[in-house]
Amino acid sequence: MDLVISVLIVVAVQLVIFLYLRGRIRQELNATSLLKEVQDEVDGMVRELNLSAERNIGLLEARIEELEGLLTQADQKMILLAREVERREKTAEVYTQLKRPVLPEPESETEPEAEPVVEWKPAPLPPEPVKQRSLKDRVLALREQDLDPASIATATGATRAEVELILSLNPRGMNDPLNPRA
Repeated sequence: MDLVISVLIVVAVQLVIFLYLRGRIRQELNATSLLKEVQDEVDGMVRELNLSAERNIGLLEARIEELEGLLTQADQKMILLAREVERREKTAEVYTQLKRPVLPEPESETEPEAEPVVEWKPAPLPPEPVKQRSLKDRVLALREQDLDPASIATATGATRAEVELILSLNPRGMNDPLNPRA
């Protein structure tokens, strides 16, 4: 009899353990709890991706602003360069017009006359004034005194953009007659 009771107790204990483990396995393999864990993990990954994306967007926006600033500076320099080229073309045109003699037009075609003889004598040149230093020379000389572009612009009466253009086209040490180190 003791044997039967012992067997029944062992079977009962095993049955209880079986039922407990089966319930635990079902709970672990439950689709809802698995979905919840997967969803939590995906949410964490999405948060990390969002933070990374925001950081990258911030970096890109900073670079874009920097490039826009550089483009604005380049546009300003191109405008100054175009003005300078236009001014030099006008100057060259004026000089070429001054060198050409002006021929008088014949008064009528009915009277045949001998070909007019045009004598061109250059006008006497006025006495040469004391040679003024060019804006470029003055700007470069002031740069050698370590003045900033705003101060140079004030001292020469030129715009700051013109001064910056001259300085950018003539970096220190590059064929600068005022620079003894060149």
